[in-house]
Amino acid sequence: MTVSVMIRHGFVEKDIAPEDVHAKAIELLKGEGFQVTSDDVKNGMWDVHAKKSGAERIVLGRVRDVDVLIAGTKGKFEVQLHAGIWGRDLVIPAVEGIASLGIATAAELHSGHEFEKRLWKEIVNKIDPTLKICDIDGMLFNTQAELDQHVKAHQQQMAAQQGSMLGPMAMMGGFGMMGMMGMGMFGGGLGGPGLWI
Repeated sequence: MTVSVMIRHGFVEKDIAPEDVHAKAIELLKGEGFQVTSDDVKNGMWDVHAKKSGAERIVLGRVRDVDVLIAGTKGKFEVQLHAGIWGRDLVIPAVEGIASLGIATAAELHSGHEFEKRLWKEIVNKIDPTLKICDIDGMLFNTQAELDQHVKAHQQQMAAQQGSMLGPMAMMGGFGMMGMMGMGMFGGGLGGPGLWI
């Protein structure tokens, strides 16, 4: 079974309309060579799907597609970002020619992970450039002290998992895993620190 990694965050009292965030997301995706394959707008929801075309989509570790969902109104909206990366969250069928691709290496996954982080940072900076972003899971914080405390918790968790075979596997999801846990506006209300800014 594979895990689909998503970064999700709610924004309140920001001086930007969700449709402006939508326009920025489209601009960023096109600037990275993605083709927007669907762009649905209705009832306070902007749903964008973009993908790479041709052979570039099937190189392990590369981002094959991106989904951006923005929902709400100015003053209270949520942004979700999911970047599908070959070898991380895609089941590769065991057929001749495909099975020989193997599993993406750490370096290959790092490339896709870096794209995901960069896209998230650019979207967040459009919304509020003063926010602090955790490089591990993409969660957002108002102050450096809050971010430092959050990173320290990650470090303590990693130290506790060292020596265990589960440790490296648990961290493979990386950027975005914590974003799934407090589902924000549509999946659990106003969560704890870092879920709504």
